[in-house]
Amino acid sequence: MLTFDKQLIADRRFMDYALKEITVDEESLKEITAFLQESFPKNKKFTLDFVRWQYTQNPLGQMRGYNAYDNGKIISHFAGLPIDMNLFGKERKGLLCINVSTNENYRGKKLFTLLGEKTIEYAQANGYDFMIAVPNANSSHAFLKYFGFYLISPLTVKLGVGKNIYSDKAFNCYKTWDENQMHWRLQNPDNKYHFTRKFISTPISYFFKTLSKNPLPDAVAHIASSGIGFRPYNLYIGLGAETKKGWYINIPSFVKRPPFNLVFRDLTGEIPAIKKEDIFLQLIDLDTI
Repeated sequence: MLTFDKQLIADRRFMDYALKEITVDEESLKEITAFLQESFPKNKKFTLDFVRWQYTQNPLGQMRGYNAYDNGKIISHFAGLPIDMNLFGKERKGLLCINVSTNENYRGKKLFTLLGEKTIEYAQANGYDFMIAVPNANSSHAFLKYFGFYLISPLTVKLGVGKNIYSDKAFNCYKTWDENQMHWRLQNPDNKYHFTRKFISTPISYFFKTLSKNPLPDAVAHIASSGIGFRPYNLYIGLGAETKKGWYINIPSFVKRPPFNLVFRDLTGEIPAIKKEDIFLQLIDLDTI
């Protein structure tokens, strides 16, 4: 009777696939762009210009993570965007997990899990303090079960009117920005921004615009001076706002996407557990819309 080494069998499942750290030369960017366009066909933002901007021009560093290849073609992708946050009074550097996907013909082979584990190992070995992500309900369990993340809270997602929804409360945890980061953020080639006083908006439909609070320094405010037309309603996504101070409602169930969950992993063993009431985050902090 033959006996089998289970670990050897598990390793052999990946022998046909090449696992490589993300690189950002021009040819690699084209490959990543093609993969993202195939993975997210309804999202038209994944142009080569957008991917080049997102993966190479962030002043905090290039995109980190891993790809899996089959016959020279990307079949799975796990990316981490460098991000700075103030967590309980200390400046910390981390990775925001985004653009995570596996080709539909290769799902069920645990490539997502393998690439996520390798990205975590990279982050731990290279001085990153944390990893953060906003997966939807379908992906959240993988971050919690396989990668050691914990759930902070589902994000608040509401539609309405009124800008007076941001309190003066001091939060323990928040995204930090400097002039260079904000300059990069507003150079998104897929979007345009409108800035009035201390609010940044970007159009998402004929009637709606996003709403984020971020007083811009004069040196970068001109980048967000585009006219976006009359859009009377706001989309708020984040944590920390008091939407009851405006006229806001939940997105109707027939148009609502699966909820987005803010999940977090401490890579240092010394960051206190973050609760919903500790953190202020908004769409401009976590996404690249």
